[in-house]
Amino acid sequence: MAWLLDTCVVSESFKSIPDAAVRQWLHAHRDQCLMPAVSVGEILFGIERMAPSARRSRLQLWFEQLCHDFEGKIVATDESVWRTWSQLRVSCQAIGRPQADLDLLIAATAVTHRLALVTRNTRHFQDTGLTLVNPWGSDSQD
Repeated sequence: MAWLLDTCVVSESFKSIPDAAVRQWLHAHRDQCLMPAVSVGEILFGIERMAPSARRSRLQLWFEQLCHDFEGKIVATDESVWRTWSQLRVSCQAIGRPQADLDLLIAATAVTHRLALVTRNTRHFQDTGLTLVNPWGSDSQD
């Protein structure tokens, strides 16, 4: 089975002390992990809005290494993903539980490519019909 990593999972590797359970999960599944193109944008936005600093420089280096590590494993946001996003957005709004557009775009990427989604934020994706995995081990945290 292939896994799509939510941005929170990808970002965990930058922490000075990443969660041990997440690190172990990623190590066990590293060959089956994919990253949505949406995460590239989310991470870059976070870096680019920072003032110049040593932390920003470290993040930029980490990001470049991340892109290298995921070369060929970044899932594009193409027309089929956007079509699925539209359906998910309508569906979530119809049940009175609208979700953030970028979360729905990540969900649409997973749905379109038949991937399970690895996230800490299971609550954000519970109405999408996806198989969700929380490597932190608890139900839902934000």
